[in-house]
Amino acid sequence: MNTQTHVRHIIFTSILFIGLHLNAQNDSIQSDTIFSGEVVSSDWIDHGVAVGIDFSNYLYGELNYYRSYIWEAGGFPSSSSTTNFGAEFSYFDKFIVAPKLQGRIHAYFFNISLAALYYTDLRNNYAIKLRPEIGLGLWNIDINYGYNIGIYKNGFEQFNRHVISLRYYIRLHRKHLNEYDRNGNKRPNNY
Repeated sequence: MNTQTHVRHIIFTSILFIGLHLNAQNDSIQSDTIFSGEVVSSDWIDHGVAVGIDFSNYLYGELNYYRSYIWEAGGFPSSSSTTNFGAEFSYFDKFIVAPKLQGRIHAYFFNISLAALYYTDLRNNYAIKLRPEIGLGLWNIDINYGYNIGIYKNGFEQFNRHVISLRYYIRLHRKHLNEYDRNGNKRPNNY
């Protein structure tokens, strides 16, 4: 091969690599433009009913209305805050009910909550308790450990000091709020 042939191959190879390099840069710019508009996170509000059991020395059932604000990233609900309004109930020698207000924060698989309860036998006996809880949850199921802290009691003794709670959340309504692209910009709602 002579020198002219080598020069032609070098020029041809250089033009080919430069063309591929420019094309690769052009593709990445186009893909960034495409992906920057892709939905990667969203938030919404769920309303529904939570049913559960609370057990230790005494077995209680539980029925609550809940409202959750949920934020998801990458298709997985990563955090939420929930408010429950409801009651725990049981029957020993008489019917016992405990109206309850609970706030819960959920991050990935872990959750913490605080509940205020008013245990009563619907007569003169009652107890007011605060219950912090910590536990694990995935989508619509939680299992928690709680400890009832006594605030005041008037003859009522049929409550659990240590509590294991298992809850199932049944969604009745969802209101979508926003969608976000990978840069955190809100996308127009299509709901």
